[in-house]
Amino acid sequence: MYNIIYNPVAGKRKAYKNLQVVERVFKEREVEYQVWESGGIHDAEYIARKLTQEGETNIIVLGGDGTLNEVLNGLEDPSVCTLGLVPSGTGNDFAARMNIPLNPEKAILRILENKPQLVNYIDVSGTRSMNIAGLGIDVDVLERCMRGRLRGKLKYLFSLVHSLFAFKGIKVRIEREGMEAEMRDVLICAVCNGSVFGGGIKICPVADPTDDQLDVVVVDCIGSVFAIIKAFITLMKGKVLEYPLTTYFKTDKVTFVPEGKCPIQLDGEVYQNHKFEAKLCKGLKFY
Repeated sequence: MYNIIYNPVAGKRKAYKNLQVVERVFKEREVEYQVWESGGIHDAEYIARKLTQEGETNIIVLGGDGTLNEVLNGLEDPSVCTLGLVPSGTGNDFAARMNIPLNPEKAILRILENKPQLVNYIDVSGTRSMNIAGLGIDVDVLERCMRGRLRGKLKYLFSLVHSLFAFKGIKVRIEREGMEAEMRDVLICAVCNGSVFGGGIKICPVADPTDDQLDVVVVDCIGSVFAIIKAFITLMKGKVLEYPLTTYFKTDKVTFVPEGKCPIQLDGEVYQNHKFEAKLCKGLKFY
């Protein structure tokens, strides 16, 4: 049986419309399913945990990146679970990397008509991330979004412009196997399983969730507002790996230790006072 975990507020009620399409397809094909509605923050995580503790293993997420993150964190044992996704959020960044159609009928038929593949995910000090985990200006943007009154991508755009002029960089010690720890003044540090964040920004175009490696992108910050703007324009063009102040490497484990308190983001969800020890995890089946 398929268990649909549905976030009714995702994508400005896009999820509600998509659910109607998904249910129609299931009924036409006489597929057994159950819908579980998320009622608030972390509710999708609770539902996923309860279902998988009871032995259910087929989960379909009907929501955005945040709902997918909650469900991933709720799985009792990801290695025995199979996840499907019907993109229904605002950004749908992981769906973009996995080439999942935004059309709900095409997305659900992909699940019904194809075998799942093994994908990786990230564990950051005990909390899972499916797409991208990081710290720096991306978190500054997200925090401004949470404080702002605007909605949707316009809110993100205004927050981004504000951050470009206000963000001063963060001192971070980077620790990885085989290399001496180094202190860097950074604009952004990102550990990537997927390649896209922030509603379509290609932070690491070469990242592949199936290659059993994590891609790490570190962009140094030299302090100048205009230099930061130039770096972000390069990022928006999907060419950040070509930027002179970018360090890029692959690994299965990396630690970021910021100087002082520093929030981090996991799939667009902001965490305060959370350690950043990231490691590769394998074995999750994904449509």
